[in-house]
Amino acid sequence: MTNRSIPTHIRLRHGRNPWLWVLAILVISSAAALLPQKEASKVDDTDTIAIMKANFLFHFAAGNDWPDEAKVGTFRIGVAGNERLVEELVDKYAMKPIRQQVLEIVTLSQEDLQNGPPEPFCHVLYVEQGHGDLGMLSRELEDSPTLLVSHESGGLERGALINFVTQANRLRFSMDSEKAKARKLLIGNKILSWAVADQ
Repeated sequence: MTNRSIPTHIRLRHGRNPWLWVLAILVISSAAALLPQKEASKVDDTDTIAIMKANFLFHFAAGNDWPDEAKVGTFRIGVAGNERLVEELVDKYAMKPIRQQVLEIVTLSQEDLQNGPPEPFCHVLYVEQGHGDLGMLSRELEDSPTLLVSHESGGLERGALINFVTQANRLRFSMDSEKAKARKLLIGNKILSWAVADQ
């Protein structure tokens, strides 16, 4: 029987192939490790109250309707007295438009509200308890399509259009839809269905 040995140059070439694959994998893995990784969110995801408030405020912005004069320029959500809420809104929602308007999150101090509503105009204004006079703000906003939101006992009585409440350890909200309508704000059906009775 004829011994047909494989030529040396072919045998060597085939013998190197597995090592070339190993080397290629190592090179690719090393290059991947050097690529910049997506930065993880630095926002605290354990603060469920801030997370839920941010979600509600965004839906208040997206699920209600404003008069035509408020549909130009930037759509602003102003927040007074809650930096954690601002961080959550910026982290999760700042890049999402409200219809055709760019969304801007505005941080407000108690001093910003001392003499009335902030400038420029805010479509949604959330005031943390103790960081603004709801009664005074409500009076100043009587002819303005600003959705004034609070989280305090008797918030609606003090002039807020929406007030966060806690029911069965869950964050909910009550609202005064008639007062909102008087300010030319059309509350969406989904928002109406989520509201609970005032406490």
